[in-house]
Amino acid sequence: MSITARIKQKSLFKKKMNIEDIIKFTGLSYGVCDENYRLDRDEIGEHTLIYDETKLARGFELWLEGSDVLLSLSLPTAPSEIRLFYSLVEKLCNEFNTKKYLREDEEAYLYEDEEFIKWDEEASIVALEEMTSKTEDEYRCFEIFGIYNPISIGQRELQRIDCNLNNLEEYLNEIQSLDVYYATPSVFRKKDTDELFGIYSIVADIPCVVPNKPYIILDQIKGINYWYVMIRKGMTVTYDDFINHISSKEYYDANHVIALLNDNEIDALIEQYSVEI
Repeated sequence: MSITARIKQKSLFKKKMNIEDIIKFTGLSYGVCDENYRLDRDEIGEHTLIYDETKLARGFELWLEGSDVLLSLSLPTAPSEIRLFYSLVEKLCNEFNTKKYLREDEEAYLYEDEEFIKWDEEASIVALEEMTSKTEDEYRCFEIFGIYNPISIGQRELQRIDCNLNNLEEYLNEIQSLDVYYATPSVFRKKDTDELFGIYSIVADIPCVVPNKPYIILDQIKGINYWYVMIRKGMTVTYDDFINHISSKEYYDANHVIALLNDNEIDALIEQYSVEI
């Protein structure tokens, strides 16, 4: 679920702001999500994510349609991020000398923002309640898009959050503040059989977030028959051999662990399970 605000640049005697101008005006951090929804920081695109790096939650999507400025707020999210969203809307409206904007394509006024904040907080709680009711199966989880990478939310996370937005805020900031590398797959096609295969890559002595079961986010690519992990340049093992035989792994989220391998452990995997692709 998301909420979109559209603000028209009406200032007659000012040059229209472009994406770079608006990002600088907000004072927020920014980046662009790649095909795996992992953030490339300090990049600007047609759709750019802006966020407060001191309170990591889900960020706001920013883009232009003509000279109109559009901001999108993803729900559920942290209460501080909801307030920041409407603070940005107000800041931009004041810059463009207007007291109104379009919220979900309906005319809205700045004096209504407190009511909108209440609505969005309530909608976030309802979303958490619905997620909780649908995760009675301990293996079921939901994927939400954080700022830096997707996050899999399951029973363990929802029990901690307990449908409380302050708990959600704490959780989202905590998990995204970890000093880890979030591994994502690349997909290739075998020349001899024309079959698709996916490869994750890890690096020695760096905590790498990897899935319990490999997948493509949002099922963007289907029909992948084989999965591998490149554990050293040019050296691969099957994904099952990798995930089942690494000794050092910690819980990250409902579908991921943090794997940390040193060179000796990688050598052992290569010796026992190395395969050619």
